[in-house]
Amino acid sequence: MGAEIMNPGAAYLNDFKLFTTGKNFWQASLLKHIEGLTMQEALYKPSPERHGIWQIVRHIAYWKYWALTYLNENKKLNAKEDDWAPMPDVQTEETWQEEIVNLRNLNDDCIAAAEKLGDNIMNNDDEKIVFFRQVLYHDSYHTGQIGYLRAMQKIKPVD
Repeated sequence: MGAEIMNPGAAYLNDFKLFTTGKNFWQASLLKHIEGLTMQEALYKPSPERHGIWQIVRHIAYWKYWALTYLNENKKLNAKEDDWAPMPDVQTEETWQEEIVNLRNLNDDCIAAAEKLGDNIMNNDDEKIVFFRQVLYHDSYHTGQIGYLRAMQKIKPVD
């Protein structure tokens, strides 16, 4: 008996969950990469002009928020002004944990939106759906950066 074939929406949703919260074939998921990191590890930058993990987490969260707003409200936010926003004035372990919670909540909202879209997420050329679908690829790219920044700090790889 062969493997069960998933419909396109279920396949996308499965991949989204594996790459953001679960375990996939390529790397640890986005949320697994940041769980347990200290504020100091999240603030580390290889040079002043580069981004650190905390900044990347904020950037990922922004684009999830942007995509959800466009999808749900048909409204494009001002990415030129708001993308790569300045770091919070107060940088503590508590505010770092708040960033993780915010990202996790936005990720859950993305999962719910993908569930609602079903097969329409893959079988549609509506710009707002295509943009939302491609958030997964954006997340994957930046997850790799986070993994590399972890390695530069000699932080144990995520299982």
